[in-house]
Amino acid sequence: MPISLLVKTVLGRVKEPSSWSGVAVLLAMFGLSHEQTGAITELLAATAALASVFIAEKGDRS
Repeated sequence: MPISLLVKTVLGRVKEPSSWSGVAVLLAMFGLSHEQTGAITELLAATAALASVFIAEKGDRS
């Protein structure tokens, strides 16, 4: 896979709110303290929720 295609794919995924939820789950798995994990997860969840309001899903251009 060419690097330009890989970068395009990753950037496309980053624009999807569900990707931010996945990042929050991954961070929770890396041995951070409960307080740190909670704070990071809540911040990412809030960011994903806000992004989902403004970013259209693929195919929805209204």
